[in-house]
Amino acid sequence: MSGTALTSTTRRTLLRLLWALLAANAVALAGCLAVFLGVQRTTEAAYDRSVPAILAVYDTQVALREAHGAAVASFAAGTRLLAGPGEDYQNQIARAGQHLAEVAEDNAAGDEGSRDIQVVEASLVTYTGLIERAHAHFAQPGGGALGAAALRDASGLLEEILVRLDGLVGKQDAALDRQVDGAWTGRATILLWLLPVLVLGALLVAAQLFLRRRFRRALNAPLLLATLAVLALGGTTATSLHSTGQLGDARAATDRAADARGLQLAALADRNATQLAGLLTTACTPTPCADTIEQLLAQRDGDRGPAEAADQVGAAGRTAWRHGQDATGLAARAANSRGGEVVLPAGALLAAALVVVGFLPRLEEYRYRQR
Repeated sequence: MSGTALTSTTRRTLLRLLWALLAANAVALAGCLAVFLGVQRTTEAAYDRSVPAILAVYDTQVALREAHGAAVASFAAGTRLLAGPGEDYQNQIARAGQHLAEVAEDNAAGDEGSRDIQVVEASLVTYTGLIERAHAHFAQPGGGALGAAALRDASGLLEEILVRLDGLVGKQDAALDRQVDGAWTGRATILLWLLPVLVLGALLVAAQLFLRRRFRRALNAPLLLATLAVLALGGTTATSLHSTGQLGDARAATDRAADARGLQLAALADRNATQLAGLLTTACTPTPCADTIEQLLAQRDGDRGPAEAADQVGAAGRTAWRHGQDATGLAARAANSRGGEVVLPAGALLAAALVVVGFLPRLEEYRYRQR
């Protein structure tokens, strides 16, 4: 083979390797960036919307249970000098409204969730009106029966509101499940970025071996640095796997918070039922409310005494708060990009520049070489 032919063949091989490396680098960057940003958007949505919406729905339910219990306790105590059914009731209703506003702001369930929130808001207006009506009757001499009737209506409406909130939290849960098991957070997504990175790494090794064999040089330093840049590219993208794991942990912590809230709500429901049964026993003399009282007592989950119910409410509330904090913290860490959206393009550009620097002297050498 003539020297000119050899020179031409070597130069063509160098050019092919160069363009192959640059193309593989572009494909690897596209895959890494797509997966990284996809995971980032998903985890941010969970942190900003789904997790806080779920926790806020449960907080709304607890506040409503607490408000109703405060109103019943106020009526049972005969506190008629207040402008309303009691300061505790007013504070808890205000808290429920604030939490419901948080749900509306963070709602991850789309239009269906928004419709549920609107229904709950309208129902709360009716509920507070019934409580005010009950207070007005209880504040009048001989108004116990009418007050009890209004309070029974409010209790029934409260249960409907809580059922609606159960449906709402189920929709927020479904949104979080879609994020945890979504297209970007699935295990199969790893192939979208790992394969191009492996191909790029293999091409860099092949180029290093070709240059070593053809030019009798042990190592091409720019290509070695480009390989390190590619490793950084893959390592940065691999942090998205850690983020998806943290998102799954946040989902589990949310479930634990939900379980604790369920225990708290059950204890509050039992306490409220006992209080309401006692109030009806007094207000409905001579006992036309016997069936209602029996039904209320039958709906209780267990036979908790006042002290036991208070202990369970407090313990479950503290547990739910702790797990809620865990869920929020894990979701926050999952949503932390750690600057990967900047590192990935910078690493790919650096790798491309180093590849060009590594090949350019050899190409220039063969441009003028004569044999």
